Amino acid sequence: MKIKILAILFFTFYMFGFAQRDRFNYPNFIGENLNGIEKNPDWKILAQSTGDLNMDGLDDAAIILESKDSIQVKECSNCKLIKRKPRVILVLFNQDSKQTVVIQNNEFIARGDEGGMLNYLEPELSIKKGWLNIFYQYTRSHQSYTFEFRNNQMELILAESVGVHSASGDFECDKFDFLKGILTSETGNMSQEKSKKEIFRLDIQPKSLNEFGEMYEWEVIENKYL
Repeated sequence: MKIKILAILFFTFYMFGFAQRDRFNYPNFIGENLNGIEKNPDWKILAQSTGDLNMDGLDDAAIILESKDSIQVKECSNCKLIKRKPRVILVLFNQDSKQTVVIQNNEFIARGDEGGMLNYLEPELSIKKGWLNIFYQYTRSHQSYTFEFRNNQMELILAESVGVHSASGDFECDKFDFLKGILTSETGNMSQEKSKKEIFRLDIQPKSLNEFGEMYEWEVIENKYL
């Protein structure tokens, strides 16, 4: 069962690795306010959420932008050129009564055609109780990342990866808790009540949103990727 699931996940990671290798001259949004972002003629707001991220009593914001124009991308040396719309994530803190961009990441957000069997992948974005959550719902799996403002940066504190094999019903659920320093991994079958749980120590520093590269390129522990 584990071998099947790992093979599926490896293929997903492999495809993400090729799919996100495009290079693009991204604009620098740092210091831009919300009004300027909304009026940008080349980018549209794909997802947006507001809430107090740094606990100063003022509303901050997180925004995912998608380019209105496509760029040509070659996923491998023998692949044909395809068109893709770049995406970025911005975090805006309330400064002098204006929400201003202080964090920008051009690589981390998956693009619309990177959802496997989905025709279009659109991330969900939310800010609740000071936590920023990015959630992806795939056909038979989901992935989430939760960040908190710690040490003057948006630091990953929780993550969850769930995958289900369509034919067998075998599943694997990985829950990363960087606050407690543990990974809880559960495997089983959707048709059975019993499952197996394992707990691993996370002897690694969590990444900040600034530090994240492409999805699934960070091997947290052996064969466990975020």
